[in-house]
Amino acid sequence: MQRKRLIRIDPLGGVAGDMMVAALLDIYPEHEPALRDSLNRLPLPASVSWRIEQGAFSGFRGKRFYVEAESEHEAHSHHHYTDLVALISHCGLSQGVVGRALAIYELLADAEAAVHGATRQQVAFHEVGAWDSVIDVVAVAALLEAIGEVDWLCGSLPMGSGQVHTDHGWVPVPAPATSELLAGMPVHDDGLSGERITPTGAAILRHLDCRFDTRCSGRMLKSGMGFGSRELPDRANALRLLVLEAAGNGADFLHDRVIHAAFDIDDQTPEDIAIAVNLLRDMTGVLDVTQATRASKKGRIGFQIELLTIPEYFDDVLEACFRQTTTLGIRYHEIERKLLAREHSKAATSQGRVRIKSAARPTGTTRKAEADDIARFTESHQQRQQVRIEAEQVREE
Repeated sequence: MQRKRLIRIDPLGGVAGDMMVAALLDIYPEHEPALRDSLNRLPLPASVSWRIEQGAFSGFRGKRFYVEAESEHEAHSHHHYTDLVALISHCGLSQGVVGRALAIYELLADAEAAVHGATRQQVAFHEVGAWDSVIDVVAVAALLEAIGEVDWLCGSLPMGSGQVHTDHGWVPVPAPATSELLAGMPVHDDGLSGERITPTGAAILRHLDCRFDTRCSGRMLKSGMGFGSRELPDRANALRLLVLEAAGNGADFLHDRVIHAAFDIDDQTPEDIAIAVNLLRDMTGVLDVTQATRASKKGRIGFQIELLTIPEYFDDVLEACFRQTTTLGIRYHEIERKLLAREHSKAATSQGRVRIKSAARPTGTTRKAEADDIARFTESHQQRQQVRIEAEQVREE
């Protein structure tokens, strides 16, 4: 399999739509025609235009993306969410670009609806509904669609401080909708005031499903810089992108974080523990459960239960452990995993269809038949072996 690309976002100056467009164009200039084609399909007023500028900004080479208008009224005209959906859907953009642009605006609409106590259809966009933001969103969508599948990583985000003026008056930074979109993302105060993450920038990060961890390994391919129009006092107002080819010997490694939990029991019957373990194993968010016997205190034989869970579901799993067992304490910590990319399919055998799991290993792709499927229609070890061989050698459906 082809090695996966990683793009790491370094938000030195912050994250905004125009900065992301400029940075993407800087590392993938070959996709500028795709951007131009998409933006030329938008029904822009005659007084609204855009341009790409390349040069040295704050002492570094990179690009800027500008949207200009002859009048403030044209630049900052507003759109309702439903009007934007219609505009983007029916102006001749490709299906992929439409899907990405609407996904970003859907995130923005849900954030605005949450802070104003409205529904998505009731949202009237002000700043993010202006032509400059529409152009930024469609430009980002066009470039992301042209780039293709990428894993995104991002560092901690500068939170900014102070106030920003909106159509609702002065609001604290980060703006309410931005704060809604940044929920769960790591932020920090680097001492600089002003808006550092715009609502559009936050929605783009959410759309990219970034992993907020700058630790990565691989072969550096290239880098790009996108600059904002604001001047910062002691640093470049830049968004840097680093493109890497994932490390590995041909295998397509995936990465995630899970929680490992463990606890010991020496005062619960084996029958009841078996029931508890089965109930825990079937819970949403539980990836694996194992149990082992061990020597416990006072000469007793005890059990050690270990679980791997998805972090978002851990509180529910933790409560279930206390509810289903007699343990008085649970040890846990977050761990990182590397996983082989895998695919699920089915194979036809002489006895029936069997589920197959394929894994991309460094030495090549391996295929494994699902044991439960084989067990359903075989009666002996010899039959199981025969069906397994058939299933793992036939072509996938």
